Amino acid sequence: MRYFGIILLVVFFFSCSEESGKNSDDFSYLPEAVGGYSTVNIIADQPLWDNGLKAQVQPVFERQIEGLLNPETEFDITTVRSKVFNRLFKRQRALLIFVTSKKVRQEGVSVKKNVYADGQIVVQLAAKTSDAAITLFKNKKDEIFQVIDHHRTTMIQKLARKKNNDQLEDRLLNNHGIGMIIPKSYRLGMDSLNFFYAFKQGEMKCEKFNHKNCYYQTGVFSYFFNYTDQGIFTPEKFIALRDSVTKIYIEGKTTRDSVRSYMQVYKDFPVATKNITINGQFAYEVKGWWDMKNGTMGGPFVSVATVDEMRNRVIVTDAFVFGPNFNKRRFIKELEAICLSTKGF
Repeated sequence: MRYFGIILLVVFFFSCSEESGKNSDDFSYLPEAVGGYSTVNIIADQPLWDNGLKAQVQPVFERQIEGLLNPETEFDITTVRSKVFNRLFKRQRALLIFVTSKKVRQEGVSVKKNVYADGQIVVQLAAKTSDAAITLFKNKKDEIFQVIDHHRTTMIQKLARKKNNDQLEDRLLNNHGIGMIIPKSYRLGMDSLNFFYAFKQGEMKCEKFNHKNCYYQTGVFSYFFNYTDQGIFTPEKFIALRDSVTKIYIEGKTTRDSVRSYMQVYKDFPVATKNITINGQFAYEVKGWWDMKNGTMGGPFVSVATVDEMRNRVIVTDAFVFGPNFNKRRFIKELEAICLSTKGF
């Protein structure tokens, strides 16, 4: 975690509702937001941060990402003293601002978008005292995390739409009635009666060890089946379903020609599941770790099953990454955003 000092007043809003200065599709004269998609900038007085706020904020944003063997945090935290908050930090992508003053008329949480920069989320907590500010955050921490996390997903999707693969998206839509954002860098792996697979391979500077460039691969596949009841949405049944699909379609390499290698869920590591909503429809998200039967590869995966009520089917979009020389957050957050863009037509 870093601590920066800079100069400015924090003058803001004290409503409890989410607001936006403009439609996200409108042209903006604001500069583009800067900073990492997984960085939260905390604007607070240093005494407030040191005397209780830090202990509350860090566990919320520095929690471990589910589904990873090696721990990585959901967000990085940068702290900025509120008295020295200047133009440099105004443009950051995610701002969490704490205002404490006896002049505060209404204590509460407010959310605004595109305040200082286009593509920005600003969450402000206003309270009369430091203790009240800490209590307010404790009571609203889950909602605050969800707002910032959702904004991260939305911004990743927005970037992917700007650089999307029209041909693959049209093929998936026309052949299977499934809409999904597919980045331009992806290539077609397979398109069969009930299975669509796209992947990306590349090299970039390693994050681990002393290699210059390292190989990575990400893949996204989608399939569907008739919806009968919600009994399918359990970890055990979902793992069995995923394994049955990847055993057929996602093969690996093996040193023995007589032995077949294929992807499966790594059983010695628990999966994380939760019920979510996408476009007003029920969905089920699974995060875990995969490995190769009769192989040595492995990595995290995220899978999202959505109920397509119009066609009475369940659409599953699954994404995985192989990159042993890299931290996984950048990959898994992009892949999760892709999965969450799935929609039936």
